[in-house]
Amino acid sequence: MPNTSRPPQFPKWLLLGGALAAVAGIAAVSRLSRPAASASGQKSAGATSAQIGAPSAIMRREGPLFPRGVELTFDLKEQTRIATSGGQSITELALRGPLRLTGLESESRALVRGEFAGTVTAGAGDGTGLGGVEALSAAAHLPFVLEFSPDGRFVAARGGVQIPAFVARVWISLGEYLQLLRDTEKDQWERHETDAAGTYLASYLQKGPFEIQKRKVMYESMSSDRLSSYDILKSSETFHLDVDGALRSILLAESTSANPGDGPLPAFEGTTELALDRTGDARVTERLAAYAADAAGALPLAERRKEEDAATRNRARIGGINLGDALGRLELFGAKNPTADQKDRAGRAFVALTAMLREDPSVLGVIKERLLQKGPMTTTLLAALRDASTPASQALLAEMASANSPLDPEMRMEAARSLSRVETPSKETVTTLKTLRADPEVGLQATYGLGSALYRLKGTDPLLASDARDTLTTQLSSATTASEQAAALTALGNAGDPSTLDTVRAYLTSESVEVRAAAAQALRRIPGFDADQLLAATCSDPAVDVRFSAVDAIRERQSAPVLATALAALAVRESEFQVRAKAVSTLATWAPQMPAIAEVLRVVAASDQSADLRNIAKVALPGG
Repeated sequence: MPNTSRPPQFPKWLLLGGALAAVAGIAAVSRLSRPAASASGQKSAGATSAQIGAPSAIMRREGPLFPRGVELTFDLKEQTRIATSGGQSITELALRGPLRLTGLESESRALVRGEFAGTVTAGAGDGTGLGGVEALSAAAHLPFVLEFSPDGRFVAARGGVQIPAFVARVWISLGEYLQLLRDTEKDQWERHETDAAGTYLASYLQKGPFEIQKRKVMYESMSSDRLSSYDILKSSETFHLDVDGALRSILLAESTSANPGDGPLPAFEGTTELALDRTGDARVTERLAAYAADAAGALPLAERRKEEDAATRNRARIGGINLGDALGRLELFGAKNPTADQKDRAGRAFVALTAMLREDPSVLGVIKERLLQKGPMTTTLLAALRDASTPASQALLAEMASANSPLDPEMRMEAARSLSRVETPSKETVTTLKTLRADPEVGLQATYGLGSALYRLKGTDPLLASDARDTLTTQLSSATTASEQAAALTALGNAGDPSTLDTVRAYLTSESVEVRAAAAQALRRIPGFDADQLLAATCSDPAVDVRFSAVDAIRERQSAPVLATALAALAVRESEFQVRAKAVSTLATWAPQMPAIAEVLRVVAASDQSADLRNIAKVALPGG
């Protein structure tokens, strides 16, 4: 299959002061759904301080974490750190001090008012733009509101217009920490949850009437396609409740490792430790009505992300590195057998260079001069232009990819590949890719790139996305050979546009094996049950190449019963090893969230002719 995914860059949440849940891959926990209840089972408008922690007739796991009208004060201690795999720090954040949380509503939604009275500190080059610890803490002292759905899922953080983007992200991440999806019937259960990093499977254990443990099992999908892997190295979270279910404490520790894959960036690791301990007695607030009124007028804090000053983020990325230093460090990528420290330093310089390209127009001229020298750094510099993703950097990539490019054919192809993977394609980029489709050297890459551009433009520029979509569907309908059809279908696979489903469907019955295989790939990013059904049916295609392509496409999708059934048949009956292996490995990945898969894995573990596949199945089984 062609290399159709965008080479990874440091995700936006790695920009210092970003969405902190994703930084360390955490989604801690809380459920805020029901009001306090009396012994008779009647819901009450509030609760007295004497009622908090008193025996109750309700199920111990059913009480609200934050009873309506009751102010709970906690001591908050949080430390988050991001570093390269070699230990070079990228950013650090610490919160210390009192945090007051007050339940406001608890019917169709649960609102919790927060007010922090401690300090927030960030590492050097934090990029908050708030002018030091005192200003940062002052901004964090502004009240905010967390909103949860009745089942305990975090919905949004809200606050006044005075709350800056950096602080908004801190409270959004806190809301993600306070997700607790309970089960009143079981002592062990699993839930699919979401944080800033993506959707993950969470495993819960009721250790006793007052203690619930939670851990992340695995990420099922990610909000960014820039990472080749995102691994949970450590995940543990413990919630202690009182007898009525109100929160007493949270203790969390988590470590994650993210790998950008191919390219000049190093892997990085995130660690977060969080302790939230209730101090003193619960207190009934007399300001409930005022708090509720303020909450009604609060605005979604997620909007602050759009208001964040791009220059501030870029200064954080640069972190005091000048252009000469950055270019000098980047040369370490070409060193023979570079050390881990050299790779880390070069990776950090790459991040700084992309920010410089956004901030200083003169840097673009220096990069162009370096490209014209055709030295060993050409690939790295093209990647920096790609990740800068400004209209000017895209224009230079277009120049380097054009028929008149000064680069040799190999590096010209690299320029076309980088242009295909910019984060925010410009109109000029779309026009260039459309033109380059007819080029004998880079035309195929340009076709794939147009599909990738469509994927990124769907939510940001519908008109430009429509232009790219119409171009690709016209190219497909006018194609006269199987290879031409396959190229356009593969590009539509990059696009993942639901409106192309019916167009793709017609090619699944083509007489050409190449076309049917490409049509399967065209479904890989299209969401929904219809695409699942088509891929499941394609798993029984008589051609091995088509079956392999279908399973390869399924591996990129979320688990679904219809897909698991199709993969199970291949896992136990497929004669071609490569198809069977991909089916088995996908089922092994899905097994934690689909217990029925264990039966298939037991068959594989007991009877597959390949020792490797038997071992994969055994490891994936419970207790394996």
